[in-house]
Amino acid sequence: MGVVAEVLDTGQGSPPHLQAWLHDLDGDGELTAGFTHRGDSDDLDVAGLRFYAMRVGAFASQVLVLADELQAGTYSPEPIADTVKKPTTWTIPIEGGGHISGHLPPWVERSSVDHYAEKPLRADRLGLLVDIDHWLTIDGVEMNVAGPGYKDLAEPEEIFRGHLQVRPFDSDPPSRVRHVDLEVVEGRWMENLGPADLADIADKLRAQAARLDETRKMLVQARIDWETNA
Repeated sequence: MGVVAEVLDTGQGSPPHLQAWLHDLDGDGELTAGFTHRGDSDDLDVAGLRFYAMRVGAFASQVLVLADELQAGTYSPEPIADTVKKPTTWTIPIEGGGHISGHLPPWVERSSVDHYAEKPLRADRLGLLVDIDHWLTIDGVEMNVAGPGYKDLAEPEEIFRGHLQVRPFDSDPPSRVRHVDLEVVEGRWMENLGPADLADIADKLRAQAARLDETRKMLVQARIDWETNA
């Protein structure tokens, strides 16, 4: 069918920068779109052609915005996320002067220190520091779990989710050390877990997974036996 769209290269005698054409690969009347970028070709169906066009259009839009910003003198490069250095300390200003600061671990996802960032903390409310918490969310596993009631239906629930965290001013000494809290099911927690505790839990879960695999095999055989003999 021939070329249906192209973007010519600026170099004299150079092949087209972008080129699209239609052809009948199998001679059955079903047309396929071909796309060439500087000599590299791909055959695309209609959905693929639309997707490619959307990508090219998005790129063109970004370039046009960049050109407008450069012309207006308003372009300002944004820092690349991977190169932005995270703060290593937290600071809470105290009303009347002074501040309290501490180490902010690099793994921290969120910190309750942010709650005190809007205005200085009153000197007579320093007791609130016990609530400071730095944490990283640990994803759990979503499974259908029924409630304790006789007619409770099974609903998706995330089990074994938790947090890697530290509460530097907590009255409980183990909480002031980096630890993990796991919520086995909603409202049921395993708290202040250390590396050895996590290793023990992981070993027990692997053993339970092996038992479930064996139970699955027994279930398959039990169903076969039932269908054969019942």
